[in-house]
Amino acid sequence: MAIGVLPLLIAAAAAFMVVKLLMFIFAKPPSANPFEKRCTAEIRPKVIDQKQRDQVLKQGFSKDKIPDGLDAIVIGSGIGGLSTAALLSKAGKKVLVLEQHDQAGGCCHTFIDKGYEFDVGIHYIGEMHYQSVTKTFVDHITNRQLDWAPLEDDFDEVVFAEKDKELRRYPVYSGKEKWAASLKKHFPDEEDNIDKFFGIMDDVRRNSRTAMLVKFIPLWCVKIFETTGLINLFTNFYKWNALTVKDVLSDVIGNQELRDILCYNFGDFGTPPSKAGLPMQTLLHSHFAAGSSYPVGGASEIAFHIIPVIEESGGKVLVRAEVEHILLDSEGKVCGVQVKKGSSSMDVNAPLVISDAGVYNTYKKLLPLEVASSSNLWSVFKSCESGPGCMSVFVGLDCPAEDLDIYHRKNVWAFSDNDIDKLALDYLSMTREEAENVDVPLIFISFPSTKDPEWNKKYPGKTTMALVTFIPYEWFSDWENERVMKRGDEYESIKKVFGYKAIDQACRLFPSIKDHIDYVSIGTPVTNKHYIAAPKGEIYGLDHTSARFSLWNNALLRPKTDIPGLFLTGQDICSCGFSGALWGGFLCAGSVLQRNIMNDLTVLHRRVKLDAGLQKKC
Repeated sequence: MAIGVLPLLIAAAAAFMVVKLLMFIFAKPPSANPFEKRCTAEIRPKVIDQKQRDQVLKQGFSKDKIPDGLDAIVIGSGIGGLSTAALLSKAGKKVLVLEQHDQAGGCCHTFIDKGYEFDVGIHYIGEMHYQSVTKTFVDHITNRQLDWAPLEDDFDEVVFAEKDKELRRYPVYSGKEKWAASLKKHFPDEEDNIDKFFGIMDDVRRNSRTAMLVKFIPLWCVKIFETTGLINLFTNFYKWNALTVKDVLSDVIGNQELRDILCYNFGDFGTPPSKAGLPMQTLLHSHFAAGSSYPVGGASEIAFHIIPVIEESGGKVLVRAEVEHILLDSEGKVCGVQVKKGSSSMDVNAPLVISDAGVYNTYKKLLPLEVASSSNLWSVFKSCESGPGCMSVFVGLDCPAEDLDIYHRKNVWAFSDNDIDKLALDYLSMTREEAENVDVPLIFISFPSTKDPEWNKKYPGKTTMALVTFIPYEWFSDWENERVMKRGDEYESIKKVFGYKAIDQACRLFPSIKDHIDYVSIGTPVTNKHYIAAPKGEIYGLDHTSARFSLWNNALLRPKTDIPGLFLTGQDICSCGFSGALWGGFLCAGSVLQRNIMNDLTVLHRRVKLDAGLQKKC
């Protein structure tokens, strides 16, 4: 090591430790503890009456509903926006959440049509059927009113469904040891390699939390860590991130089908194995390591129980409130938002604005270009793009689930062949006309109604199926500016080609459903753009590539921006999915409050665990 570099490394290390100590241990927090008051309420019976639910979830925007003296405005009511608003409310802040859709919840909302109810984004969530830190957090922001139903022990199944060949099925079990044992039975020649991969997963998981500290330390310090490699003294997360999932699996595992199984659920973050860094895949496996759950009563229960918490401190969650611009004062500080109201607009003022609209919408649509392009975060767009577009197919079946030969409380990941990375990349690079003549390579198949213990109380004698896959936005971009449900016969015809192709493939796996299909609704990437304001029809925000999680980009994608008064929340700040966006909301709330709320949550979690242990002994 050159002697001139040593003082720089020592200084950087000292800076890291000083900042960490000041921020997380010794700094006196100026804001109230949002986890101070513990809720001990019992879970109340579910509200089934839709009018009562709509009074909470569909409060339309109007001037007279805007609270006075707002502390903050949140753009978007996904779980990232709602969790931030709820924590700020718990700290005594008055927050207004604005949602452009006609109901709150983002990807946690549901829709009802022709006597069927479908969730649009919640299929299964890890860490909720036991008292994890995440569950303690969710319990707190819902006042303990959100209940969870566990899925089966083998909650996922990987199926290779090649045409005219026998199906090859591989169960995925909760519990690392049980899943590993199952894999070893199927692939006895790979026993040592399976152990090696699971060991790598443990190593990545242990280092992941430390990697998040770069979102809070000064960027000059991050630049030193990046230039010198000093970050590797604190975490090896970024070393692993430099390796793709495909690279590691190719190096560790000999059998191609086993490689595919070990990255089967890359669809949960949308990035093929040759483009995603290893941590994204291994952390996903860790998230489901102890199993998974589904919200009792359906996905809309999430927003339904968070909104009253926001209202406790005088806040509101209002829908049909499309934010057109983030407002800045003469000094360049955020001072509110401009909301579209019919053919006109109105300004809503607050000293802080928190965007759950995603970094693309925030910086390329809501902010003035000259302001956005001068921000340090603008450089992220050089290496990060929106994730792939998504197609969802919602199917109503006119009989109870018990009369069908389907899976209850579990999911299927069906692939048209093995080498799933190549399958995905080849498909996404096809023209629309080419893709019309091949099978859909990846389909997530789920029967949501079988996961919800409350389903039969609302919809007896009916069953729902959901199919999800990825398709390029460009296949449907010709209709991006057309009105929803009025895009014309050509659009309807094309989306049916792909939607019914997916249904036909599901019928190969579950033939009993074929004669009971009563309802079909197909959502394309332009559907997603309309309902959840996804710029390219994606459902996971920024593509989860290794570049997105590089040290510098991970540091730039932080809650507090360099635009005074502007904060970011949701999945672009942390990672995708319910839990990723939830923790993005947590990080944002901590930044707004300038408080180490992880310590506050940890204290509460210990109290909850202790009380549960005492009750168990009694």
